[in-house]
Amino acid sequence: MTSFDLRVATLADAPTLADLANHYTYQQLDAVARQGGFLTGTFSGPALHTMLASVPGQVAHHQGELAGFVVNSRLAPESYPPLVREICALLPHLFYRQRALADYRWFFYGPVLVATQYRGQGLLQQLFAANKQELAGRFDLGIAFIAEENAASLRVHTQKLGLEIVGKLAFGGTSYAVLAFAVG
Repeated sequence: MTSFDLRVATLADAPTLADLANHYTYQQLDAVARQGGFLTGTFSGPALHTMLASVPGQVAHHQGELAGFVVNSRLAPESYPPLVREICALLPHLFYRQRALADYRWFFYGPVLVATQYRGQGLLQQLFAANKQELAGRFDLGIAFIAEENAASLRVHTQKLGLEIVGKLAFGGTSYAVLAFAVG
């Protein structure tokens, strides 16, 4: 099994993360490649820098190569793109364990990515566990959103990582699941 070096992402990682992320966006992948999972949107170094400055994330390397990452954020709603602003507006109306998401100390989990050649080796589970450990005590809840078309990502997040779907949203002609998980 491949061994990975995991660490907390630094602000200096942002450009490299953006470069890798933009290879895995919906627009960049053909229909066959999308079946392995994809990212929604496009990513810039400055945007990921701002996200990493708000909440720590995780990076994983294999022999010096970026293998995967988790980026988290907690920004003012107006700092996010329209889709995420819409999700922010829903948080008082979506519930996890009988409490509105907005009532928790929450953060957005994602974008997350494992490069194709490293998939199926448990790396996302390692990144997820390290992420939760890093954020325990600072946050109660992680919130994610995944395009329903992205069946691979939904499956791994719900079946392997235990995220719960707490709501759905249609935006720009795409249906999204909103998911939550306890940090502690």
